[in-house]
Amino acid sequence: MSTNPSMPVLNIKSPEMMCRTGNITLTTQKALEVTSDDVLYLSFDVDNRSANATQLMADKNIWGPCVVYLAPAKADNSIHKWFKIYEYVGDSDAWCSEKIIANDGILAVPMKPFLKSDTYIVRAEVIGLNMAEKTNTQDPQMGAQFYPTCGLIKYTNTGSTVVPNGVPVGVPFPGYYKENHPALKLDIMTTTALSYISKMASLGPPEYDPPAVAHDGSNRA
Repeated sequence: MSTNPSMPVLNIKSPEMMCRTGNITLTTQKALEVTSDDVLYLSFDVDNRSANATQLMADKNIWGPCVVYLAPAKADNSIHKWFKIYEYVGDSDAWCSEKIIANDGILAVPMKPFLKSDTYIVRAEVIGLNMAEKTNTQDPQMGAQFYPTCGLIKYTNTGSTVVPNGVPVGVPFPGYYKENHPALKLDIMTTTALSYISKMASLGPPEYDPPAVAHDGSNRA
């Protein structure tokens, strides 16, 4: 199994679909402290092209959406359940991947409110669609290209409201995406970012939508 962070994951069933270079636990790295009011700035190496730079940033012809997930961090490598906090496909001018490159590798992600104060794994992913006209099962050199990368944050909820169970319902990686889904098997030359938005919505999971909160701090259930 390759752990080269400069290469995309093509096998949708690979354990690398989670964090590509290995699992992240509470003890693998120092957590960045953030609050529910913060904006998380995710940095992709564009200029330095270091050994840890993703191929995405070295190849400006990668086109596709970007998504960001969270999962409560664990002390072991047991199965994580990921909930989506950010999704952006692009607009009439460019795909999200192109906008990251144009922004010197920075993706700004507003943190979500009402989560349980805890340590979380951030899973940021760009999905490259350049070779997606065939699945990887059909052709081992083809298929959607996944560029997941992970890090730790220590999240503090600055409010008094917490969603039920502390976090939204999550999904597993690998295991959630299906390679024949129309969002992952398509001809990029006939697909624009705007026309892809509905496909991305059907791929799911939906982005976590914080509950409406009354002025007294209670949920408007």
